[in-house]
Amino acid sequence: MTIRPARAADAAQVAAIYNHGIAERQATFETRARRPAEIEGWLEEGRPFLVATEDDDTTVLGFARVSPYSVRQAYAGVAEHAVYVAERARHRGVGAALLNALAKSAEQAGYYKLTSRVFTTNTASLALHRRAGFTEVGVQRRHGQLDGEWKDTMLVERLLGEAARQ
Repeated sequence: MTIRPARAADAAQVAAIYNHGIAERQATFETRARRPAEIEGWLEEGRPFLVATEDDDTTVLGFARVSPYSVRQAYAGVAEHAVYVAERARHRGVGAALLNALAKSAEQAGYYKLTSRVFTTNTASLALHRRAGFTEVGVQRRHGQLDGEWKDTMLVERLLGEAARQ
């Protein structure tokens, strides 16, 4: 497995992985499938965005990326993150490798914290985040609705760089 920055050529495979995650209804409140052109838009943002590939460097196994946490300057060093692994590549360490590489990339880009909300029912993602050094901060009850059903989320975070050393 190789982890590297995502490229435009990866957009269709990343969209397929993300769309599968949307369809599973365990990883996101999103319900609308994404097109490869939208994934290319993520690349244009210039934020850390990584893919894990098979050794052939063309078959995408999963991806991890950061997005803005807030427009407020006080939170400029905090990033939301997402990690998705293709169903065929799960339970092979892809997610943990991606999260650890994303943490390094985000730190190099000037971020001091990665954070996300994970459905409390997504035990695999919660376990993955614990393995990758994330702390479970607390449950956000009825944080949103998915298909008319309230979902609780676990707020997770990982401090980076100097923030992690203090």
